[in-house]
Amino acid sequence: MKKILTAIGNPILNVSLKKENEIEVMSEDIQYQDGIFEFLEKESNINFLVLSELIPGNLDIKKLIEKIKLINSDIKIILFLVNENKELENYLYAKGVDFIFHNNQIEVKDVIEIIKTNQKDETLELKKEINELKRLLEEKNELQKQNKLEEKNELKVKNKNENINLINSQQIYKQKKENLINKNFFRKKKIKEKTEEIICINGTSGIGKSIFTINLAKAINKNKILIIDFDILNNSLHTILGVKRYSEKVMNRKENNLGKIKVEELIIKINSKIDLVSGVNFLFESKYKIDNSIIKNILDTLAQKYDAIIIDTSSETYLDYTKEIMKLCKFNIFISGANLLEIAKTKKLLNIYVNNWNIPRKNFSILFNKYDFNSIDFSILKNIFLEFNIIGKLSANSNYNLVINKNKSGKLNKRLQKEYLIIYKNLIKNKF
Repeated sequence: MKKILTAIGNPILNVSLKKENEIEVMSEDIQYQDGIFEFLEKESNINFLVLSELIPGNLDIKKLIEKIKLINSDIKIILFLVNENKELENYLYAKGVDFIFHNNQIEVKDVIEIIKTNQKDETLELKKEINELKRLLEEKNELQKQNKLEEKNELKVKNKNENINLINSQQIYKQKKENLINKNFFRKKKIKEKTEEIICINGTSGIGKSIFTINLAKAINKNKILIIDFDILNNSLHTILGVKRYSEKVMNRKENNLGKIKVEELIIKINSKIDLVSGVNFLFESKYKIDNSIIKNILDTLAQKYDAIIIDTSSETYLDYTKEIMKLCKFNIFISGANLLEIAKTKKLLNIYVNNWNIPRKNFSILFNKYDFNSIDFSILKNIFLEFNIIGKLSANSNYNLVINKNKSGKLNKRLQKEYLIIYKNLIKNKF
């Protein structure tokens, strides 16, 4: 039985829902915003909330949805808006609203049908898609078994040819090695060029972007790496690294109120290899209105000083500067989970990036984080995101909470180092 709460200022729907056998209406139609909060705090097992944008209260619809989801993150929301607004709707979908309609667009019986069958539930669609992919993979495996004898014969012929070419390939390798040594020798004499390795880390909220950003910086073999915390709303890299949020230069400037701060003053030295830029909000007049040309100038300036730059971004889709960063970066790693709910959120976000922000699919490389034996099979994940470049998966790590709570982001162990290097090589290989 589905437990329902309505807050639309219209008792007709509430009365109609009470007549349904599979639905339990938990209250009379709520008439004000605070009434929703009061009820959800008492009852934690509500399945659906039918909500109108016009319900009286102090919060706008964005803040109202955010607060509802903070109280009950699992509740499904059917929302009625007064007017069509694609930008607002994309934001609300990203915040967890499941169904959005406009006034007079849908009848009472249709709402009841949605609640009873949940016919638009993305999770159910994904289940069907995964089952179909499993069937196709089984057919593929059967076909491979049937062709096994033929492949063995082809392999014998191939090995014979490879043995013939082995001597030639060794000579070619030797020549390439000599050329590389000469190239590196002359490169050392040149003035440092602007790095092209600017990597943007994006993905769903809470998937582990910040820890991945730090571990990637530790894993890759570069002399000088910069991490930029561009998640202005929820920046946390300084906490994980165990340093203050702002550099000493910034704190001194802040106290003395000495004009505009430069990006170089935000740099915090972590070790001989890694630097951190935290507190980028000081570079802009407002965290919501950021001049895109300033972002480009910042990256151009820093790219002259580092061999690689890794940027941690926000998953919020109403922040335009995140879109600008994605477009400026040569590499975009999108981190997803490997379960049905995370895949549904990933598809929703990628749809906004590709269709609304006009960022090509080829610009995104997908990584699956926190992968374990309960995760969806990796071959199925590849098929689900067939149009994107898949660069690998990271095993679930029991030390995540220790890293955050104890600031113990030390050296990576050999297994983790190897996993990150494979991901990095797959990322670079896709672009060159």
